[in-house]
Amino acid sequence: MERWSTEKSAELYGIDCWGSDYFKLNSEGNIAVHPEGKAEQSLDLYEAVNQLIRRGIELPVILRFDGIIRSQIRRINQAFQSAIEEYGYANRYRLAYPIKVNQQRHVVDAIRRTGKEYGIALEVGSKPELLAVLTIHDAEDSLLLCNGYKDTEYIELALLGRKLGRRSIIIVEQLYEVEMVLDAAKKLGIEAEIGLRIKPTARGAGKWEASGGENAKFGLSTFELIKAIDMLREANKLDWVKLLHFHVGSQISSIVAIKRVLREGTRMYIELAKLCPKLCFFDVGGGLGVDYDGSKTNFESSMDYSVAEYARDVVWAISTGCQAEGIAQPEIISESGRATVAHHSILIASVTDVSPGISTSSLDAPDKNFNKLVHDLYWVYDQLNVKNCQEGLHDAIGLREVILNTFLQGDLTLHERAYSDALFKLVISKAKKFASELRYVPEEFEKIDNSLRDLYFCNFSLFQSIPDSWAIGQLFPVMPIHRHKEKPTRDALIADLTCDSDGKIDKFTDLRDVKSALPLHDFSYDSPYFLGIFLIGAYQEILGDLHNLFGDTNAVHLDVTPDGQLEVLEVVEGDSVREVLQYVQWEPQELLERLRTSMEGLVRNKQLTPEESAQITRRIRQAFEGYTYLVV
Repeated sequence: MERWSTEKSAELYGIDCWGSDYFKLNSEGNIAVHPEGKAEQSLDLYEAVNQLIRRGIELPVILRFDGIIRSQIRRINQAFQSAIEEYGYANRYRLAYPIKVNQQRHVVDAIRRTGKEYGIALEVGSKPELLAVLTIHDAEDSLLLCNGYKDTEYIELALLGRKLGRRSIIIVEQLYEVEMVLDAAKKLGIEAEIGLRIKPTARGAGKWEASGGENAKFGLSTFELIKAIDMLREANKLDWVKLLHFHVGSQISSIVAIKRVLREGTRMYIELAKLCPKLCFFDVGGGLGVDYDGSKTNFESSMDYSVAEYARDVVWAISTGCQAEGIAQPEIISESGRATVAHHSILIASVTDVSPGISTSSLDAPDKNFNKLVHDLYWVYDQLNVKNCQEGLHDAIGLREVILNTFLQGDLTLHERAYSDALFKLVISKAKKFASELRYVPEEFEKIDNSLRDLYFCNFSLFQSIPDSWAIGQLFPVMPIHRHKEKPTRDALIADLTCDSDGKIDKFTDLRDVKSALPLHDFSYDSPYFLGIFLIGAYQEILGDLHNLFGDTNAVHLDVTPDGQLEVLEVVEGDSVREVLQYVQWEPQELLERLRTSMEGLVRNKQLTPEESAQITRRIRQAFEGYTYLVV
């Protein structure tokens, strides 16, 4: 029997590649979290989950590690500072966090606390986002970047923020906004600071490549840019223009695409600086990727560059371009939201049930009275070997089709159908095993794997917690958080609790390819089995929906003390049944009143006792206040 080890598990799941120093396997066979990216500061994730359960915190639960946020902010800032020193750049760098990436208040607060040291900026894209941060973003010299579609109220709120000491910069993304800013500033008697967003011709790379380019949703064309400058010049407000901004898409997978757009963006900055004397910020937008699969390639779920390389390329492009034209080097801003928060958040879900791909490991010879077709299929199974495995598979596929047609015609019993279905799975499994010994494995054997996968049902909602997995096929690392001293022997799909056939994960990260099955351990109802879905801190919570009225999960902010102890910083309770019903206009109190009216009639007709009526009322009232997920 092959000896298994945590090293083999680490290689199998690729955790050392996508874990980015934050996630490793420890000697106990459990996942260890290193929130600051330091080996000496470690927390056993399996033990932490058990501690939370003992505290009465139910699964599924999102774990947020504030230390990872701190570490990522430091990494990005240090990468840019190193590049600035290397190239002798004559200005500073500033990280901006677009709160749309994760607007949870506790997350934004964690970013602000760490970011104060670096003068972090916040970026908003709507009135609600602006109102959320206008009162709290009060660090000295902090920027508040106002993007998105704007009405007069939005612009006036941004301008009033300047009265509160906030340095709000209104990013003009549509030409009509110039006139709106001029009117609002005149009405309020407040001098504005504005940025101009352009549409570079160059496009990004990866899943969001189409969001950039000349046909992008936001930004000014070069013709509109000149017209905006003319409008501001006529109003004698050219000195309002402080910032140039562009954005070429999220999760840019190739550094070549970044280099390409930086050349165009830098040229635009240089030309704009010649026209606008107070221009001093260059916002290179978002796009800094996250290596979700650990492959370090230009695959859409990865990135073929490091944070340090990204920073060097940004600084070098702007530095050399401005020096060549004698233009003062601007303060550099990047809106690296995904890179800031993706790693810090993990969903922990428990396996509740398993539907095996193969319902039995062996079968006796068929009953002598069974149809000859069933006996023929058994003969194929019995005679399979390395030499004939491909031919045997072909014969079995043909026989199964005839067996199904015979059943539909009424000439095969249900018992014969059930036996042949189970036998066909055994034929596939046996043929696959023999094929693995061949020097060349025929392509068809790769395709039949899917019919052998087990279905592991888990206590979570895909649509609530990782909606990008369903909506755009985003890959997230998934693996058990414990039992890594044992070899996983099952090939599985992950199914959620919803009544939707799309509520499953059937594509998994891999260094060389996208896997169609996840290796998992045997499941027993006698002991819990926990899976972790990692790197979900960007966009997932805020994009989640209420499919089947599964609401927000419990969320816990965690940290690790210097001596490696769990520190619970904040517990954010998930939605109750009452809350999700009220979201869709079902009022629980009204439902209870209607129930009481119905039960009174049953009591009068002696179909229900008063005691039973009271018991049912108590039970339903209790359920209204409970968690929307399974209690296991």
